[in-house]
Amino acid sequence: MSPKLFSGREVRSWLGVLLGILAAWMAVVAAATFLPASRAAAADAFGEAETLLRSPGMPGILSNYLKDSTGDRKTDAGRTAAANAVRVAGDFLNAPPTGPVVHYAVPAMSGVQRLPDAYPADGAPGAAVAIVAARGEYEPGSFVVCALGDLGKCDFSVGPLKTKNGAEFPAADLDLRLVKVWYQNRNAWFNYFGDTGFKLVPELLLHDEDLIRVDESQEANYARITAPGGGRPEEMWINPPRQMNRRFLDHYRRTYTFAPMKPGFADAASLRPVALPRGRFVQFFLTAHVREDAEPGTYSGSIGISKKGQALASIPVTLRVLPFVLPAPKAYCDPQRDFLVASYTYINIDMIKEENGGDAELARRQLVAILRNHVAHGQTMHWNRGNCNAETLEAIAAMKEAGMRTDVLLGGLSPQHNAQGSPRDLALAARGQREWFDRHVGHHNVLIGYGDEPGAQWLVNARPVFEAYQREGFKFILAGGNSVFYKTGYVLDWHNVAKDPADDSSTRLWNQVHHAHVAWYAVQHVGAENPDYNRRQNGLAPYLSGYSALCNYAHHLGPYDDDATTYRPMVFVYGTADGVIDTLQWEGFREGVDDIRYATLLHGLAVKAAAATNLDTVYAGRRALQWFAMFDKDSADLCTARLEMIRMIIQLASLPGVR
Repeated sequence: MSPKLFSGREVRSWLGVLLGILAAWMAVVAAATFLPASRAAAADAFGEAETLLRSPGMPGILSNYLKDSTGDRKTDAGRTAAANAVRVAGDFLNAPPTGPVVHYAVPAMSGVQRLPDAYPADGAPGAAVAIVAARGEYEPGSFVVCALGDLGKCDFSVGPLKTKNGAEFPAADLDLRLVKVWYQNRNAWFNYFGDTGFKLVPELLLHDEDLIRVDESQEANYARITAPGGGRPEEMWINPPRQMNRRFLDHYRRTYTFAPMKPGFADAASLRPVALPRGRFVQFFLTAHVREDAEPGTYSGSIGISKKGQALASIPVTLRVLPFVLPAPKAYCDPQRDFLVASYTYINIDMIKEENGGDAELARRQLVAILRNHVAHGQTMHWNRGNCNAETLEAIAAMKEAGMRTDVLLGGLSPQHNAQGSPRDLALAARGQREWFDRHVGHHNVLIGYGDEPGAQWLVNARPVFEAYQREGFKFILAGGNSVFYKTGYVLDWHNVAKDPADDSSTRLWNQVHHAHVAWYAVQHVGAENPDYNRRQNGLAPYLSGYSALCNYAHHLGPYDDDATTYRPMVFVYGTADGVIDTLQWEGFREGVDDIRYATLLHGLAVKAAAATNLDTVYAGRRALQWFAMFDKDSADLCTARLEMIRMIIQLASLPGVR
């Protein structure tokens, strides 16, 4: 008797239990690693502070900072402040800054939650924010600042970067944002399952920190809404209890009270002044957009911090532009096959209109802005939710304007007849829809989403539908478990399998049949804010496991309220009146896709080198292929992996017989 297969719902239920345990363990580890948990250690900090204060030649600014930070010996917050102050004072003395700010260069892609009271133990005090990027790539750097006094709102300026020979990297291609810490679900950062209550979590990448106000005394987030035509902005509480947070009780899906895509709620175009309270650690995110025509080399410059025109600090920045352009991603299992990048989305004109007050023209502009943001993060395909109608044509037009690929379409068509239809009716329906696409779009290279996590009997019954539409040249995409392969592995053209992206048990089956793209989903769904985790999930783990696509659930535009007890809102970005607010997890997604692009370039060079006639070239190519074979998909440091791929790419490209 064959074993009974778990359904997708049962799998996720068990995963919820296991991931909840894992989340609790990770939280303990994080607290033990990055917070001064011991009262004895805090007592030592007070003693060290007193010793430092008695030191001859102690700078006045540092003396005042230590006195102000060690006045509270009774509360946990006071003990944490004292422990942090001693460490910051040590950094100040070892690498004296130019003003009342100590900065730390930190990894942009990190599993560390950078909270206002958490000393950046992995940071390099006084070091340059170092970015290494290929031409045609977006690449981030990050730093944390700690003010030695209450400095209030400070200005941040990013100047152009220059090489020694005078080449300039324009300031316009350097985007500096604040990493906003706000209240999210207590399971935030670790998984997409819900829990009761809120905690502070770093997530939003903002130009204007005042767009969202955080009240730590009430564990509340407030949105600033500007009335049309100006006037005094209003605030709206955006994380109320979910029971009172519904716009229309009878709506077919939850519509939250806060409608962020209406006019009046949008981030600034560039970084506005940021408050720097004494002793608080504030993280910033600097993204360089390296154009394909950028001159290779090392560029240097700085980020200036000032107040009322007076310079307070200067943070060095270096950018190394690599001498190559990254290719579009290809599959590791078949280097001739495109690695397709998509996601389940519920983003179309009608859905955006629900959030923007019913303005169709605004919704069209917002859709284009959202899709441009997709392209900038490596996602070049969009799941259309229309049918053979104007909605699909409108979506395709927006995709073209945004720079997405439209030579292959995902969604935009639902079979008009179910499996009970006669073969003649099915054939006529499929032919009519093929003719519609040929007439309006110019091709019918369309992947139809038909069914979801079906059982074996449904798959058998659906074969006539698959056949009728495939005879007209359409393709099919379907999510589910192992039964999808057993019953229709020879039929489907794209399968999303509910498995860990590091698990290659399904791809080994599908790739032997060879015709279908395979993506993973559900382990985990979108939601965890941790950028390093998202990078691994959407990068080298699925690439080396033989997957040939990304299509997780889901790329939602909110909600801003993370109060949930079953599943948290599955959010990559948050919608606004003019597009989206980016997040740390979305930046992690982009880094994962870029890891695949680096791996695509390296693998192609390695295969070519291994087939050369020069033995040294052959050995170098084989060593690179061996590196892929030995890579630890679950735990290898991805920043180190990226640098190693860069080293091998440059080495291989210089060898005879490779280029």
